[in-house]
Amino acid sequence: MSDAAPAEPSAEQSGSFPRFGAEQTLSAKIWGFDLCKDLPRVLSSQGVQAQRGDAQRVRAFLVREFPTLTEEALGAEPSEAVQIAKRWYLRTACDLIELQHAGETVGAFIGAPEDWSSYYVRIFALLPRYQRPALIRRFIRECVFEPLRAARIERVIADTSPANIAMTRCFSEQSFYCSGHQLSERWGPLVRYTHFLDPAREAAFLKRFAGTAPPGRRTRKEDTP
Repeated sequence: MSDAAPAEPSAEQSGSFPRFGAEQTLSAKIWGFDLCKDLPRVLSSQGVQAQRGDAQRVRAFLVREFPTLTEEALGAEPSEAVQIAKRWYLRTACDLIELQHAGETVGAFIGAPEDWSSYYVRIFALLPRYQRPALIRRFIRECVFEPLRAARIERVIADTSPANIAMTRCFSEQSFYCSGHQLSERWGPLVRYTHFLDPAREAAFLKRFAGTAPPGRRTRKEDTP
């Protein structure tokens, strides 16, 4: 397998969406959308900022600080062809955001479209000393939810281990719903969470699976990140 990107769709296939070059992300190809276009953005009074991610820095950060987020660390042995495809996917197809403080990478976000109306968060990792609820809420709200909602994306989806209490709590605070589960040889048991950006899609979910009345939404005084 070569490290080349797939061919561009024909004019008939691309419909009304703009055409992009081979090195554009899946968000650009599918939605004509750049998640990072309004970055960098300062997120805390201490100067933590979100900026467009560099693939090599993000990979080095994750390998160094969060090695168990890689399938290799969990015992998988992907073939060379699969490794080439994965490098292309992460470097070119995904949206990469780094959280930096004083020139140091302290967090990373990797995401991409799951389908034509859903955005999948593949990785969101922060060094423990930066795992402050107010900082996390502000990053997710301003750097993920707001730009995706403006692009008319309907939902955000993420998976986590049922043992990951910190992420489960984060999903609950960000009004995600538990929407499924899976078991795989790569990642083990995972619980799926969905946050609806389109109120009509949320109402449809609640009507089918949680009755007609949405759960109460807690209001909270926002802390300083």
